[in-house]
Amino acid sequence: MSSTLLPYAKEPVAAPASTPVAAPLESRVLTLEPDQRSRLVFLTDPLGLAAEQYKILRQRLINLRPQGGVLLITSPGPGEGKTLTSVNLSWALADAGQRTCLVDLDFRAPGVSQALGCPIDGDGVEDVLNGRRKLHEAVYQIADTRMHVLPVRNRQDSAGKLLSPSVIVPALAELRSTYYWVILDFAPVIPMADVGEVLAHVDGAILVIRAGKTARKMLPRSLEILGSKLCGVILNDSPIPGSAYYGGYGNRRD
Repeated sequence: MSSTLLPYAKEPVAAPASTPVAAPLESRVLTLEPDQRSRLVFLTDPLGLAAEQYKILRQRLINLRPQGGVLLITSPGPGEGKTLTSVNLSWALADAGQRTCLVDLDFRAPGVSQALGCPIDGDGVEDVLNGRRKLHEAVYQIADTRMHVLPVRNRQDSAGKLLSPSVIVPALAELRSTYYWVILDFAPVIPMADVGEVLAHVDGAILVIRAGKTARKMLPRSLEILGSKLCGVILNDSPIPGSAYYGGYGNRRD
């Protein structure tokens, strides 16, 4: 996998000068077994080229938002690689010592637990949002990392109530106060209208596109929807080896 952060945002998204981080939660632990077929690059080959690409993305993201925050990751449509990007980028941030929580908010097609290769039998993010469980009761920690995961337990046909401001705003506030980074793996932006419910309450958004997959006609609408919240575009399967783009600057390193 080759990922490139393309320049888009004119300026880093404004945010408070510091991000409060509460004491660690007592969470359930997921122990993941290395599998060479897995695309979890920090588990299978942490010193490899793919992991290095995510480390580069991590550093550019930290440069854009040194204070951390809540980031929404989406794509124009399905099959662009947003969930795998969300998982590996979250792992990269945690690997740098910054406590990170990956939250699956793609209720119609949840993919985080599948990407981890570890089915979730317990509570999920929907149980936190509807008040049946506290955050610390539903979150999982990846063993030997500073990465936590809040997966979807059951696929939902409609996510409207779960993403309404009265529900999502206090949930994001608790996540923000507990973690340095909160990564939201969200539904594709074009087919669904859900992103509008959440976008106003995050610090920034990243759009994931795939070379040879993303329809060019979908990009303008995706960029329009994300608007000023967009802080970067990640190009998966980049045909330009060794390319490196900096958000806001547009410099390429050969």
